[in-house]
Amino acid sequence: MGRRRRKIVKKKIIKPPPKIFLCPICNVEAVTVKRIKGEEYVEVSCSNCKAKARVRWYPAYSEVDAYSEFYDIVTGRKKVEVVEETTSQSKETTLEIEEQSIQGSGNEASDEAPVEEAGEQD
Repeated sequence: MGRRRRKIVKKKIIKPPPKIFLCPICNVEAVTVKRIKGEEYVEVSCSNCKAKARVRWYPAYSEVDAYSEFYDIVTGRKKVEVVEETTSQSKETTLEIEEQSIQGSGNEASDEAPVEEAGEQD
């Protein structure tokens, strides 16, 4: 009489998703996803080449999904969404840039006017 053989059960090893990703620009494993709970945007950045992007965060997302959007933005497969920054410094800098462009365009117009007049008088 023989005994009954047992089946060999192989346990599946489930590998967790990575926390650090490969940068598409510098090919170094240095891209991290920084997420603050409650915010709708996350910051994906490379610590080696300092490439950064803000990506919209959806409830069903994981870090891999945010990285894939970052990859698409960096490689040019996806257009970048402009995110308004609410910091006072960014508002001040945008106001300064607008003022400079207004002043610069006024100076250029006054420089061009005499040239046009000189051409008409000849």
